[in-house]
Amino acid sequence: MTDKIKHSLDFVVKFYRPGAFRPDGWFIDSNPSFWRRHAVAASVIGIALIAAAAAATFVVLHKDEAPTPAPTNVAAPSTDAPSTEIELPSVSEVKKIEFNDAPLPEVVKSIEATYNVKISGQTAGQPNLTLSYQGSAEDLVATINDLLGTNLSIEK
Repeated sequence: MTDKIKHSLDFVVKFYRPGAFRPDGWFIDSNPSFWRRHAVAASVIGIALIAAAAAATFVVLHKDEAPTPAPTNVAAPSTDAPSTEIELPSVSEVKKIEFNDAPLPEVVKSIEATYNVKISGQTAGQPNLTLSYQGSAEDLVATINDLLGTNLSIEK
């Protein structure tokens, strides 16, 4: 055997791997478990990043929402005597009310009817009011006072 052929055979024997010269691909990975481990690790990291982004989005979108507290002044009905509870005005109850070019006395009457409250301090000769409001009676009266410079108040 010539030196050239012997050198070529030594090269092939040294670097030969089973399936290395298959015709169906250029590069045949000799260690597929290496790539599988890295693919699984990348998938786990991707899922963790997606979960963290979803949690952060949820926190940002719901940070201003406060849970509604349970009512604490609810009395248990007594079985001995009939109930004689006095209905208090719902000053802090949230309702929607709208006015379209209405004079102030008409606005006050509408607020009193909607929220079941009594408003004092109204003055005659005020400008008309156009307003769409959703909130409590206290906030609405405070808003009207700020807008018109009036001195309305809810009687307790």
